[in-house]
Amino acid sequence: MQSHLNSYRLRPLLASSALISSLILTSCAIKPPMQAEVLRSKALPVVKVPDQFAMHGKQSGNSTNLVKVDDAWLKQFQDEELNQLVAEALRNSPDIQVIAARRLQAESLINAASGAQYPGVNAFGNTGGKAGSSGSGTTGYYIGAGWELDLWGRVRTSIAGANQNARSINADQDAARLSLIATLTKTAWLARVLQEQARLTSESAAAAQTVSDLTAIREKIGASSPADVSASKLSASQAKELALSAALARDQALRAVEVLLGRYPDAKPLSTTRLPQLPAPIAPGLPTDLLERRPDIIAAEARVNSAFYAAEEKRLARLPKISLTAGFGYINSEVFALTRGPSTSLGTGANVFIPLFQGGAIEAQIAYQNAEAQAAIANYGKVALNAFNDVENALNGEATWRERSTLLQSQLTEQRRLMDNRRAEFRIGRIDQRQVQQEIIRTNAIEMNWRQGQVDALAQRVNLYLALGGSPTE
Repeated sequence: MQSHLNSYRLRPLLASSALISSLILTSCAIKPPMQAEVLRSKALPVVKVPDQFAMHGKQSGNSTNLVKVDDAWLKQFQDEELNQLVAEALRNSPDIQVIAARRLQAESLINAASGAQYPGVNAFGNTGGKAGSSGSGTTGYYIGAGWELDLWGRVRTSIAGANQNARSINADQDAARLSLIATLTKTAWLARVLQEQARLTSESAAAAQTVSDLTAIREKIGASSPADVSASKLSASQAKELALSAALARDQALRAVEVLLGRYPDAKPLSTTRLPQLPAPIAPGLPTDLLERRPDIIAAEARVNSAFYAAEEKRLARLPKISLTAGFGYINSEVFALTRGPSTSLGTGANVFIPLFQGGAIEAQIAYQNAEAQAAIANYGKVALNAFNDVENALNGEATWRERSTLLQSQLTEQRRLMDNRRAEFRIGRIDQRQVQQEIIRTNAIEMNWRQGQVDALAQRVNLYLALGGSPTE
């Protein structure tokens, strides 16, 4: 008989399950995310995007000697030490730990929103004697389950919004990772240049001191004036000051590299001061590809969709909310006499919640979310314009620095040839040691400019890779 009773009690639950299945099959489908083309037309209605990137400046060599933009762009520099530094940063940098934590937050947001699509189960219990806090001596418990039927798609819209929000967070972390690698790359190259500049300025300071000493000797024999001595001492003092400043800049750059790596900043020199060769120019490509590659664009697009899903969820809140419930309870009392002793019950039911009047609260929330969505669209347009601007500036900057590096290389070559001539003239007695030391100082100054031009051109290439999007590593 007990089995028949249980079967009788379960019939409403089985009927409810059949009703759930039919309702789910006929429930409303949620709107798909907005496509990038539609979003771009809304965000930038008056902006005409060119078919291809403009190639600013004259490109050296054969126009077919161009490289395509792809992922793992660090390998194009063929810099083994840099690859090792990047790998170390990705293992040990605190920034990477922050990125990992943010990704966990994004996953948690999805899990939290997804929980609403499953039934919620709760339990409540109470026990106590005649002298208990309630004085009833009641012992009982209740286990209940409730499930909102997502007829209009409110729950699924909330989950879709959470997915888009998580997507924006993950894209932000991709951008942070790119920024870390790019910053480390440029800082490491700058540290190499500053190491060389510290050496060259120290050498120039020693040369300036030699000139000052020789001028003082010449003043004793009447070959130089006191003004010449003062001028040479001033130049020597200025050269020493420049050497001190260069050493400080070198140490600060080295410490910056170590902080990015997660090391203690003790300004340990890098193993090499050699800079990689600048890769060949980037081949022209479609700028609209940026809208699919750059993480800041992906994040901005996801925020737009997240805002629209939030607005849609508020609109759906005006519709009735239907929930199915089921529960089982047990109660017994030492004070009050129950009908047949301890009592148990099993029941199922349905709840309907219809928002009739909320004082305009729902409409205000809808208006707020609509405004938020419009702001997200405008922000997407701003990010997209900045992306195109980054590309054009980086292309123009690289072409300019590429040409300037060539000119600086030519200047350094001629200056070194001039210094060799000065040394030859010194060996045959046509000039004295002062002219040789002054030529060393001028050569070092031009070499520092040349090295700075190299690192600036390389930094522009990194900026271009950042502007075009894509991962720097495999």
